[in-house]
Amino acid sequence: MKTIVLVGATSGLGRQAAAQLAAAGHRLVLIGRDERRAGRLAAALPSASVIAADVATLAGVDHVAKEVASAVDHVDVLVNNAGVMTPTRQITAEGIEFNLAVHHLAPYSMTSRLLPLLHRGVGRVVNVNSEGHRAPMRGRGPIQVNPADLNADRDFDPFLTYSRTKLANLLFSYELQRRHPELIVVALHPGMVRTDLGRRFPRVQVALLSAFLLSARQGARPLVHLATAADVVAGGYYNRFTLTSSSAASYDMATARQLWEATVQLRGSF
Repeated sequence: MKTIVLVGATSGLGRQAAAQLAAAGHRLVLIGRDERRAGRLAAALPSASVIAADVATLAGVDHVAKEVASAVDHVDVLVNNAGVMTPTRQITAEGIEFNLAVHHLAPYSMTSRLLPLLHRGVGRVVNVNSEGHRAPMRGRGPIQVNPADLNADRDFDPFLTYSRTKLANLLFSYELQRRHPELIVVALHPGMVRTDLGRRFPRVQVALLSAFLLSARQGARPLVHLATAADVVAGGYYNRFTLTSSSAASYDMATARQLWEATVQLRGSF
């Protein structure tokens, strides 16, 4: 049995992963933004601890970290699964572009805050990523991260920004593994999964795309596998169950260091 913290657990593949992990007997701390969904999840999985918080802000991350520390004395696995996609540029209360806040800053800050508990446990971090880090779902790449414009102040596009922030998450994942080799850090593309990620886009677009997507239950299976399997490769990128190479840009160590330094300016040292 593992103690697992799952961020982004109240809908989609996170909700399905929570159910599968609970059925396997793992001790769960589940985090979701929506209070009503969090309440329904707590009722459905009474053995789990459920926390309603917005991890897009540092205050939300700090709240989660305190609640986790009061619920468990160690963390074996942290799963950073929260995801967004917005058709227009939106910013958080802290003035951070929403994709950047959820896909990059939240995993950075959550891992940082829970690092002492991870050191007391197995110390595995699973960052849910996307093959979209290679190229946008619409439009053209290549995808690059510009540490000087992380907030997309000058260059926002819903699909490019999503892809860039997923690439930022990969750069962070690899840099985290280099800086903390005592951890087991992996990134996962769970497949093209039918979730409510695109709920802010026109319904016709979402409906046409959904016909070709995996179910949330199918998407959750590789997430559960990476969270619990013994044969996970530290520093690896998985396309569902297969260890594979990510984009060339994701292995750029100079950009990864610049991104880390820029993130420290935004969220403090790790």
